[in-house]
Amino acid sequence: MRTQLRGAAIARAVCLVQMGILGISALLTLWIWGRPQAIAALYGGLVAVIPTAYFAYRVFAKRKTQDPGLMLGAFYLGEIGKIGLTALLFWLGVILFAKQFLALMATYAACLLAYWLVLAWLGFDWTDETKEF
Repeated sequence: MRTQLRGAAIARAVCLVQMGILGISALLTLWIWGRPQAIAALYGGLVAVIPTAYFAYRVFAKRKTQDPGLMLGAFYLGEIGKIGLTALLFWLGVILFAKQFLALMATYAACLLAYWLVLAWLGFDWTDETKEF
């Protein structure tokens, strides 16, 4: 059974899954290694969630026209902004959490799995996309 989501609904699902992973990772880190590591893990999750939400807002914000050129421009500007925001947040993370950087990176990497989890939940099948060729 496939779930049919499009556009903003997929972006919302990715952000929600990332926030769930962030919360679970921060709680596990708090339980195992303590508060400083958990705060770094929380920040690492935010490094993933904030740029994803920014990109989704830039691309899927309600527009009066659905001109393909404007949509493509919004996509590129959103992606450039997402990369820049991620770099800035990592730079701040290195400054603020140098001693706990492993917890930050582990949670960030775990939050990136949200893209794959949402695709799996949607039942994305690469073979369906290639049958047209």
